[in-house]
Amino acid sequence: MKAKAISIHSSRGGTGKTVIATNLAMIMAGKGMKVALLDLDFRAPSLSMVFSKAIESPVRFWLNDFLNGECTEKQVMIDVSKIYSLEGKLLIGLSNPSIEAIRNIMGKSSSWEVTAVKKLFSLLSSLFNDMKVDCCLLDTSPGVQYSSINSAVSSDLTVVVTTLDSLDLKGSENMLLDLYDALERRSVVLVNKYSPESRVLKGKRSESVASSVEGILKHPVIGMIPCFCDVLQRERASIMAIEDPKHPFVKSLEEVAEKLDHLLSI
Repeated sequence: MKAKAISIHSSRGGTGKTVIATNLAMIMAGKGMKVALLDLDFRAPSLSMVFSKAIESPVRFWLNDFLNGECTEKQVMIDVSKIYSLEGKLLIGLSNPSIEAIRNIMGKSSSWEVTAVKKLFSLLSSLFNDMKVDCCLLDTSPGVQYSSINSAVSSDLTVVVTTLDSLDLKGSENMLLDLYDALERRSVVLVNKYSPESRVLKGKRSESVASSVEGILKHPVIGMIPCFCDVLQRERASIMAIEDPKHPFVKSLEEVAEKLDHLLSI
């Protein structure tokens, strides 16, 4: 894979977007790639909780600080590779989860957002050119927020995560049309928590369901991740690719990672 930025996005919360982003990053780094993972979900940041056991506390610099011009690109990235004994490398950039920080960023002006997207491009440039990252995954805010739009325009590809819930499908359809097609940004769909008994497409085989979803959303489906009860019951801070690497959920995501590699090599 050439050095690329991939956004992981969804039309609303609850689709498993962050779990997908975190495990994809671990899978890629575990296979020897140098990966960066950025928490750009400033309204509901969660990566600091996911990696709470792997990072020193307190965090010295957040992505909020970087966007405000208070630190450099290298200062905001945290290397967690050795902690997870990864064959490759994993750098993470965390969003500040404090209520004060969330309120602060929600009150930013549109002019600040313009500066923020320039800073994001600067960070990606430094990651690829100075820190020699192979792939950067951007965990974005669900829906159409400034941060998710910034992620869309700065990424080479976006993976839109959806379930087969009718609200998720309709939200994804609108978002793909109004954001990604309007901006002419490359995007694919990942169906998560797939169940053959879904009310939307009940009784169809996964291949048929994928084809039906592609017909609805007018974008290619890159994968169908089954719904696993044990995955749903795990703590949000658990990382399946580390804790249970042979689990079918992880195997499904490994296939997605291979398809992303192929797509971005074309």
